Amino acid sequence: MDFLLSSNILIDFPLKDALEIFAQKKVDGVEIWVEHLWKERSSLEDLRGFMDSMGLKRTLHAPTRDVNITSSNPGIKAESVRQTLEALEIAYRLGIEVVTVHPGHMSSSKDSPEDFFEEQTQALFRIGKKAKELGIKVGVEVMERKPGELVVAPEDLNALLDIVNLDSLGTTFDIAHAATHYKGSIEPAQLNVSIVDYMKRLKKIYNVHVSNSSLEKVHLPLSRGAYDFLPVLKELSQFYRGTVSIEGFVPGDGMRVLEENMNVIHRWKEALSNL
Repeated sequence: MDFLLSSNILIDFPLKDALEIFAQKKVDGVEIWVEHLWKERSSLEDLRGFMDSMGLKRTLHAPTRDVNITSSNPGIKAESVRQTLEALEIAYRLGIEVVTVHPGHMSSSKDSPEDFFEEQTQALFRIGKKAKELGIKVGVEVMERKPGELVVAPEDLNALLDIVNLDSLGTTFDIAHAATHYKGSIEPAQLNVSIVDYMKRLKKIYNVHVSNSSLEKVHLPLSRGAYDFLPVLKELSQFYRGTVSIEGFVPGDGMRVLEENMNVIHRWKEALSNL
């Protein structure tokens, strides 16, 4: 199992510099966040050539800041879909085969979730169709359990995938997001068991995110939270052959977080190699 690091871990560095550091640290690869890429002066061709020369595996995270593909504001919705489709083009030019996309969410606390189902389906069909044309797979991320989100459980996304019915469209499984359904309501020893059950209900897992977590925070660096999701990764490794991206960043402390994450990754790899 290959572990990629989110480029956001080194968000304080220009993307090209971050890639050089990852390569020096012998990281398996990187999940590039488009917001990080937007700040970069190097061309896409230069970035691809560098990653190719360093043997860095790569995935892409489509933009998320102020983006909502089901916005009730037509202008925001159209621009959100446009930026997501543009992210697929960027991925193609970077030699990236898997892109993570956030589903749409409600625009107001007074909205009704059912009012957005058709909009969500239409937007995901456009995204999936574009991905198919480019030979790319899109993992729609199942989000954390919080007000306003529309896709927070496996069944929420499964229903959309069944309707869109494109092989190019699947799931991004975020372990820390899954944990938000259970932490604080069950014994800590049972948390990983519940997450594995959640995982087995997902369809077409094309990408995986993992970070640490706490009762208060959804995403934390691997060594700075309350849990160890290695048991979930062990179950995942029985059928999943893709990459796992490490999330959880602390602005201003990226190098230390990188070193801490690498220590955890080495421990996880050793444990997984003994299965």
